[in-house]
Amino acid sequence: VKMVKGGLGGGRGSMNTFDEKWKEYARTSTDYEQCESFMHLHLGIDAKGLPEDLWPQFAVVRDWKKPIESEGNVMIVAIPSLLDSSLAPEGKHVIHAYTAGNEPISLWKDMQRGTPEYDALKKERSQVLWQALEQVIPDVQSRVEVEMVGTPLTHARFLRRNNGTYGPLVRAGEGTLPGHTTPVPKLFLCGDSTFPGIGVPAVAAGGTICANTISSLDSHFKTLAAMGF
Repeated sequence: VKMVKGGLGGGRGSMNTFDEKWKEYARTSTDYEQCESFMHLHLGIDAKGLPEDLWPQFAVVRDWKKPIESEGNVMIVAIPSLLDSSLAPEGKHVIHAYTAGNEPISLWKDMQRGTPEYDALKKERSQVLWQALEQVIPDVQSRVEVEMVGTPLTHARFLRRNNGTYGPLVRAGEGTLPGHTTPVPKLFLCGDSTFPGIGVPAVAAGGTICANTISSLDSHFKTLAAMGF
C-alpha cells in the first residue's frame, strides 16, 4: 500500500500519527450499545372473504404506557399485496408481521438452528405476532398456506448482523453515530452504522450525504442535466 499525503504518508512519524487516528476512530465508531432484535412472520394466506377495508400496514401496541422497545409490546403488520396484487397469486395475500426491534437477543444466545429447542422457542416467541394479526384477521391461522418464522438468528445468518441486532443504539440527547469520512483518504462509509442511523429512510439519507461529500455541487448539476432535469 502506497502511503499518501493526508495521514498515511511521510515516514514513520506520519505512520504513527495515522495509527493513533485510526485507533481512536475505530474506538469511537464501535463503542455503541446494540439494539435488540426481531421476531418475524412471513405468511401467504387465502384471502377469500376478507374485508375490503383491510389496512395495508398498521401497528399493534399492547400497552401504551410502556416504551416502544419493551419486550413484545409493539408489532408492525404489513399486507403489501393490498397495494400491489402482483405480489401474490389471485385470491391470496402476503403478510409480514414483526416485533419492532424489541426481541431480546439474550434469549437466543445459546440456541442452535435446526434443533428441537430452537423450533420450540420460535413457536413460543412468535405468538405475540399471531395475536396481533388475529386482532384484524381473527381466523388468520386457518388461512395460512405459507409460513416462515424469523428470529434473531435469522438476522445474524442472512443479514450478517452481530447477534441479530437491529443496529447500533444511540439514545436521544446522548450522542450521535459517526459521519461518513474516515482517517483513510478517499475512504468513505455509509450504512446504518453511520449517521443518521438505522432504518431504510435513514440509510438512504446517509447514502445521499456520502455521495454529496464525495462529489462536488457542480458535478451534481452536470449529472442532473445529463438526466434531463
